[in-house]
Amino acid sequence: MKPINIASTISIKAASGKARRFSILAYSGGLLNVEGFPLPVIVDLAGLSTPNNVPILIDHTKSVEATLGITDSIVNDGLSLTLGGVVTGQSATAQQVIAQSVAGHNWQASIGAMVGDSEDIAAGQTVEVNGQTFVGPVIVARRATLKETSVLPMGADSTTTVNLAARAASFLKGSAMDPMTFDEWIESLGIDAATLSPENTAAMQLAYESTMAPAAPVAAAPVVAPPVAAPVIAPTASAGASKMDIQAAAAEGIKTANKLVAENMRRNAQIQAAAGGNHLIAATAIENGWSVEKVELEVLKASNAKTRPTSFSAAQNSPENMPNVIEAALCSTRGLTNNGRKPGVIALEAQYDDKTLQAAHSQYRGAVGLQQILIQCAMANGMQIQGGTKVTSGNLRPILAAACPRMDGRDLQAGFSTVSLPGILGNVANKEILQGYMEEDATWREIAQIKSCNDFKTVTSYRMLDDMQYEKLAPGGEIKHGKTGEESFTRSVDTYAKMYALNRTDIINDDLGAFDDLRNRIGAGGAMRLNDLFWTTFLANLGTIFTATRTNYIVGATSNLGTDGVGLGLAQKAWRQRTSPAADGAKRVSGQAKFLLVPPELETIADALYVARNLNAVKVSDANTFANKYQPIVANQLSDSAFSGYSTTAFYILGDKSKGSPVVVSFLNGQETPTVESADADFNTLGIQFRGYHDFGADLGDGYLNALMSKGAA
Repeated sequence: MKPINIASTISIKAASGKARRFSILAYSGGLLNVEGFPLPVIVDLAGLSTPNNVPILIDHTKSVEATLGITDSIVNDGLSLTLGGVVTGQSATAQQVIAQSVAGHNWQASIGAMVGDSEDIAAGQTVEVNGQTFVGPVIVARRATLKETSVLPMGADSTTTVNLAARAASFLKGSAMDPMTFDEWIESLGIDAATLSPENTAAMQLAYESTMAPAAPVAAAPVVAPPVAAPVIAPTASAGASKMDIQAAAAEGIKTANKLVAENMRRNAQIQAAAGGNHLIAATAIENGWSVEKVELEVLKASNAKTRPTSFSAAQNSPENMPNVIEAALCSTRGLTNNGRKPGVIALEAQYDDKTLQAAHSQYRGAVGLQQILIQCAMANGMQIQGGTKVTSGNLRPILAAACPRMDGRDLQAGFSTVSLPGILGNVANKEILQGYMEEDATWREIAQIKSCNDFKTVTSYRMLDDMQYEKLAPGGEIKHGKTGEESFTRSVDTYAKMYALNRTDIINDDLGAFDDLRNRIGAGGAMRLNDLFWTTFLANLGTIFTATRTNYIVGATSNLGTDGVGLGLAQKAWRQRTSPAADGAKRVSGQAKFLLVPPELETIADALYVARNLNAVKVSDANTFANKYQPIVANQLSDSAFSGYSTTAFYILGDKSKGSPVVVSFLNGQETPTVESADADFNTLGIQFRGYHDFGADLGDGYLNALMSKGAA
């Protein structure tokens, strides 16, 4: 929902003895230049919703002091909008508006509306709205809700004006009512009579008498002589002064009164600024007439009395720290705290210091929104956005432009930008995809060697088959050479990537849940692709990895993994009888088997063989010699028909992967997790793009003698 301010006409009057009223020509149905919208705006009166009562404010300030009145009549005829109601404001600010109207100021007004649906009219196209014809480019607010109307010195619609009549009929020249007393009149202007000097009191007395005098010329009251030799601020009028002289003196008196009110407002503003958000100190200072220096001293005392250091506030508010604070808040909102200490995921406490985490908690309380981040970044980069603004289809493009300071290779701002939305979301996105990556199945890590590639070229690795066993040195001292046979293996990496965008729907809906897709598609998606690649390579090459010639493959009716332990016993025997290739002397290979790799269909049997004390609970003699010997590893892909080479009966026993593995996984430059390279605003889709990528490969390795396969069937 987007607030829109529209200039209007206001008239405030009062009948004798009754509360003063106002009437406002709020909108005449034409074009409006509205901050936050890239094009002129037309509010479709046919789609404008109005509540029963609309507050009348001063300068769009939502406070008791800035409330002028409330409507009791709203007329929308589809061509214009008119409001009527009662003036209820009693504050000095409200009375000042009325007093300046008495002096002849013509006010305007601005309505505040929240836009629900809008329509962009392209250049050259025409549209009929509010009984008028408009030519694009324009934006038509098809559905909006009236929220408030404010009095302003100047509005956006030049066709509107404001007339403010005085307080009831007693403010009007020639009124038959009893006029207000001098003290009542001074109070209505928001001035404390006790603070006036004798000179100013005399000037205000003259202005009061001129304002309240009847229409017929009368002699002016003598001006009270000042008790000191100070100059008189306002001109005086003699007993026989003309009406013109009296009116001039009155105008000067009101000018003096306005100056006093302005000075008081400036003083109050300075006090509030010095109080720095401590409203209690500000109120006490205004009430008791403290100096700015005293306010600063009281704020310092209050700050020193606090138990929590004020540096958290500084970390929260300083521009250079704002991106980190927003990042930490967003990570916390998204649950990226690693309370469960997932492998490979760094805890927030290790990524952000205590001050940043405290600032994020203090400002956002663990509930930051996507729109909130977008608007804060836009404002930090210089965009003026009214409080309470929501991101809509009408303002998304300019807000994106401000929040993303560099797009399409050019700077969108003249000054240096301290906060970059792409940078913040990119950093959080990296943590999102890392968490998604680590949450995905990675059984392959338990059995595969991991190596690094420096580039995308194919790397050739060699398994030396030389007889490298030391020999006794001959008397002559000559050292013999080993055998020169060799076996080679190649490996390489490729790039796997995915694009994802937080689109305009996600942003307008303020949907941080869209990050779930980021985690799943780019994070978990990368892990799934690597998982599939590993098991595809493993299962598709069973006939190459495991052969009778390599002495790491058995088959037969009794080779199945059964509860009797026969099949596992055969595999264990074959493991101990493995021999190296002929070029290496065909000797038996040493090394212990540690793992039992099985499909889900054999999981229960594998677990039982690992933990059971006996193979047969009835016969104590059937002791389980495999207990705690081969740790089960279950891989769903082994019996998945989507993979070539799948089997529900085959199982594998493996040694520690440090001795080699049948399949080797390689990562470019050792980077084992995916990366989000950039996140840029896309003006074609009005969204924020993320590009995730990962460079990896899975190839046959030289560890075939560190693994043995049993077909588990004849």
